[in-house]
Amino acid sequence: MQRRTVERIEQWPSRQFLRSDVGLSDLSSAGFSGAVHAGTWILMRDGDSVGVFDGAVDDITDRGTIYISPDPILPVLFSMLEQEPVRSSTHHTARVPIDNQVNAFDNWNGNQEFIGYLELRGGGDEYYTVYDQTGSTSIAFVSGENRLLTNEQADTVGQTITGEYTVSIVPVEPSPVADSRGSSVRSPSALPGETEPLATDGSNESIQELRRQITALEHERDTLKAERDNLLEEREYLNSKISRLQDRIHDLESSGGSVSSQHSKNLTELTPEKALAGTSLFVRYHTQNRATLTDAYHGEATPEEVNDNLMLEHHTSFDPESTVVDGTPYEEFLSNSIEFDVVSWLVRDLLYVIYNAGYENELADLYDYLPDIDRAALHARNTVDGTSIYFDVVCFDKRGDPLLVVNIHDSTDPTTDAHLENLLDDASVAASQWPVTSAFLVSTSYFEPNALAVAEDATGGSGGLFGGSNRASYIRLSRKRGFHLSMVEARQRQFHVAVPDL
Repeated sequence: MQRRTVERIEQWPSRQFLRSDVGLSDLSSAGFSGAVHAGTWILMRDGDSVGVFDGAVDDITDRGTIYISPDPILPVLFSMLEQEPVRSSTHHTARVPIDNQVNAFDNWNGNQEFIGYLELRGGGDEYYTVYDQTGSTSIAFVSGENRLLTNEQADTVGQTITGEYTVSIVPVEPSPVADSRGSSVRSPSALPGETEPLATDGSNESIQELRRQITALEHERDTLKAERDNLLEEREYLNSKISRLQDRIHDLESSGGSVSSQHSKNLTELTPEKALAGTSLFVRYHTQNRATLTDAYHGEATPEEVNDNLMLEHHTSFDPESTVVDGTPYEEFLSNSIEFDVVSWLVRDLLYVIYNAGYENELADLYDYLPDIDRAALHARNTVDGTSIYFDVVCFDKRGDPLLVVNIHDSTDPTTDAHLENLLDDASVAASQWPVTSAFLVSTSYFEPNALAVAEDATGGSGGLFGGSNRASYIRLSRKRGFHLSMVEARQRQFHVAVPDL
């Protein structure tokens, strides 16, 4: 599911569970509204499933987390937001006030209980209306106060927001859920979120209270452990760097006047291709207690604060200090390479470029995962089902899943449709196997008209919005798979996103 959806759900009251403790049939019998995450995400309203994502019911594991929704309508809304609309239209409050949409689905002739939604954003606040067969429910997220409002209170917020809004048809039909294997022995009256007591005798109530305290303490413990690990990692890195520098000083002092000749004898010559193919870049911070990309994503840090804390470390399959590339010391070669500049732009600038252009929703699959970039491999090759694929840059998350793939045409000649078609072929193969969100083609010159025409055809035209979808410049591979296409000009190492035009 989208990062924004998961983060909202994770703010709900929650508890860990075992399938032997609480099963789906128990939740269904209790009329549970919320989310279940056990490998697969299951969204539920009043005991029925309203959406299954990132897997199937049969894929759920024996251990997971139950999240209790503050309102039964939220799982329905989040399910709609995760799906491609059947049809979508855009309006402006100045021309078509949202009050005019009260009867937007009166002519709906489908059988699904829930029909679609209205979405309006502005000033950090978000307003939604979810339509069903009998009427509608209003929802508002108030950013400054981190509050959820519904119905009349939500409508009051909606009236204060002006600008473009969308009305989308996304039919949702609640369906029964049942355990795919095994069964639960716990009674529905003991499920979380129920208004009835968890048990009738006081000792059991005390046990439940102790369990809640244990869960809170475990969360605090995990947070402190993560902070400790970050500090230890930073200390280890600095100690290692100090040690290397001290060794270097010692070597230079010991060599005396023969430093240059002795050093030149120990140098290793590599071609640019071998040097880059043996290099990985890591996104790291001087300290996790200062501004990070995740903080910037949430609007809690400025670009200057993040970039002051962020650094790109490199790891090589060779000794970088004794390596030269085409006569240039490796460190200098790497920092001057277009590959290094591309990775730096992706992690230092792209998040703000998308936000300032107002494309954080249209490019959500890319925007939401930029803070997750952990490392980048350069000049990477792989084979998928017998098909060889290649990218100049591949960005991975901490789990090792590739998120972005990049090809670079570093030439004074214009970038042609053939360059784009090569990227699309390899990116489609990669996206069929891994959760690739975006493919980038970077040109240090400019794109020929034929290349732009191929991009428009591949993304379905319509100004870069695929087939009525609200995803910008999107290549659909299947109902659930696809990726954004971005074409970037990088003349004089100044980056400009040409497709979509930001």
